Amino acid sequence: MARITRIHAVKDYRCAAITSFPKIFRRFAFCFLLFAVCVAADEATSLFNQANKFYEAGDYQQATAGYEKILAAGQANWQVYYNLGNAYYKQKRFGKAILNYERARRLNRDNEDIDFNIDLANLSVADRIPVMPPSLVVGWLEAAVHFFTLEAAGPVMLIFWMLLFAGAMIWMLARRELLQSWGRRLTWVAGAAWLIFMLIFGVLAYESAAVQEAIVLVSRVVVRSSPAEDATEMFILHEGVKVRLQESSGEWQRIKLADGKVGWLEAKAVEKI
Repeated sequence: MARITRIHAVKDYRCAAITSFPKIFRRFAFCFLLFAVCVAADEATSLFNQANKFYEAGDYQQATAGYEKILAAGQANWQVYYNLGNAYYKQKRFGKAILNYERARRLNRDNEDIDFNIDLANLSVADRIPVMPPSLVVGWLEAAVHFFTLEAAGPVMLIFWMLLFAGAMIWMLARRELLQSWGRRLTWVAGAAWLIFMLIFGVLAYESAAVQEAIVLVSRVVVRSSPAEDATEMFILHEGVKVRLQESSGEWQRIKLADGKVGWLEAKAVEKI
């Protein structure tokens, strides 16, 4: 329970310069943009600190409203999502708590506090969805791929590409046999590593674009065999359950659970992570 009360401070907000205008206008536009971003960042920091004070005082509704204002202004980071999850947890709104913890984890996958709070909040979820264990080989491959994040895999892939290029140049242009030998080895090693990280990057990019997950936010929802009110009732889900989104049809959403079950529920019952 100790970690639920731990809140984090805002770090920094960044902006990019404008480069498509003539020099004098570019400088003016940059200064104006910088000023606007600084004002927005100051306002977000003020709201964040104010929300933290409400949280520490036990006024969790006001804290929630403050964190939500920051997100509505487009000033999102993992600390805001994490603290918002804490505020919802204190109000026993476990679906919203898990949703924001999951959003925080996507921005900071190595944070132990986030993992701890997700596990703790899931203890309050009525449904226990067993996860189908993968085979040993598949499990090992998944662990190896997800050891890296998409943001980390890209730069590493670029580094090995540069080493591959350097090794090939040494191999082809060096006059000494020893340098040629080292260039050849570097080319093969860097090429193999580049290929591996290219595959990892591709898998992670596909998952980021194609795999969509959501959290059930209503206390109880009926999952049916097809997108219709009179369709056969398959099973019932409760607040806080994580589902994978597959396809939509009007106001209905087809979902898949971790244990392989599929069905249709009303789209308003879930919110995408």
